[in-house]
Amino acid sequence: MKRGFWMLIFLLLLPTLAFPAWVKQVSGTGRNLRSVWFFYGPVYPFTVVAVGDSGTILTSTDLGQTWTQKASPTTQTLYAVGQDLNGNLGKFRGSAVGGDSAGVILNTTDDGSTWTLQATPPAVMHTVAFSDSFNGLAAGASGLVWWTTDGGVTWSLKSNPLSVTWYGIWKEPYNVQPGWICGENGTIMGTTSAGASWKAETSGTTAALRALSFMSDSTGVVAGDSGTILRTTNAGSTWTPVPSGVTDDLFAIYYGGPYQQSFYGFTVGANGRILRGSWDGSTWVAETSGATRNLRGVHYTWHPPTGLDVWAVGDSGTILYEYIPFNGVEISSPPSLTPNASRLTVFPNPFTSFATLRGYEADHFVLYDVSGRRVGTYRGDRVGEGLAAGVYFLKPEGKDAKPLRVVKLR
Repeated sequence: MKRGFWMLIFLLLLPTLAFPAWVKQVSGTGRNLRSVWFFYGPVYPFTVVAVGDSGTILTSTDLGQTWTQKASPTTQTLYAVGQDLNGNLGKFRGSAVGGDSAGVILNTTDDGSTWTLQATPPAVMHTVAFSDSFNGLAAGASGLVWWTTDGGVTWSLKSNPLSVTWYGIWKEPYNVQPGWICGENGTIMGTTSAGASWKAETSGTTAALRALSFMSDSTGVVAGDSGTILRTTNAGSTWTPVPSGVTDDLFAIYYGGPYQQSFYGFTVGANGRILRGSWDGSTWVAETSGATRNLRGVHYTWHPPTGLDVWAVGDSGTILYEYIPFNGVEISSPPSLTPNASRLTVFPNPFTSFATLRGYEADHFVLYDVSGRRVGTYRGDRVGEGLAAGVYFLKPEGKDAKPLRVVKLR
């Protein structure tokens, strides 16, 4: 009898153990939140930043257990926030963009603690993305695309490819030239010149497209109104519809891309909708969020060494959190793992003495500094040993792979 009782308890708990769940966090605000980003810092856990209406800026340094409202230099709506990807050798900077009647661009140089107004474009800015420590693009109404080459300190007009409102932007990490923007009337454009010129891509839809994300150089996804999800496997030359199973408007989509060690994608939207995507964006399934408010932003980061921390934010101060272990539920299995920098687990990262490439301890990897200079070759169990502090890029020796950023603190 007793054995049967405990077996019943185990079976009842099994779904909870197998499937991660979204947990509502206390934001401390009733204002709509529109974007969230995980700011990398010198010590894990790092800083999570959420922005929204009336210039709201929230930060958390304990994985969202507590949120602190920061002083904001604007009362205008903030639609997006993003961080320079290299951390500028320890100075962790980021930018937030938005506006009401005109645009605003804010900048932080201290991991989100303080913010300053850096630029006031003539039109509202809806989206921002960086390719490295210095180069970033912001886009918004009236077809405007602005850019920075100093990590968000100064901004200027880069181009005006079409007179539409841009909602989403993606910059390829650690490669200044490629990028994509999406917006009204199913518009998608790509650049191979850091935003100086753009080429229209055929989306096959007239739905407003709200967000872009790529998980490799060639494979990416875009999400928009009425449950629209499109996918490319040839760097935007063609886009094909992917069944989402929903008709809710989708406002944000995110894959970690080549610089995250995971195979997950998320898109969020109206009425608390959350979908989780397979590693290649070809399959999407609904998750139970427990929220009814519109969700407008989603982002995740690697939780060393075993999983992901994921946040979704939305209306009326809604913040949801989910922890996903790497041995958690996958929609479809990723390809057989090979020593490819986009799929390696580096621990710890940042590191102080050396890092380890788990599963590839006996293999050899090349490190480059931020100027592209080769600084050495290391075994996977002693990466970076003897190097000076700084930001480096790792690639498997003899492999044509996307570099992975690693940071040595001292």
